[in-house]
Amino acid sequence: MRTFTRKGYGRIYVDEPRLIEVQNIIKSMDEFEYSYLPEGFIAPFSKYPEIIYTGKFDALDIDALTAICFSKGIHIFCLDNGHEEYCPNVIVTL
Repeated sequence: MRTFTRKGYGRIYVDEPRLIEVQNIIKSMDEFEYSYLPEGFIAPFSKYPEIIYTGKFDALDIDALTAICFSKGIHIFCLDNGHEEYCPNVIVTL
């Protein structure tokens, strides 16, 4: 199971109209972990490559979230940047 780095940096990017839908999916997957979801952690693709502090949001299965979202036609990109505060030069193509 791949998860976000505890007290690291990262973000979940999604098409803006689907932000709330992704929040609801995370809540249905793990309501306890959802309570640790940092404000603004789910952002539109236009915010890439900005990342934020993950805090204690670290137990959600990233691969399961991605699979659920893709099965619903939601394009999502989860970026875990470990303990690096700045995003590397990564090109994402969907």
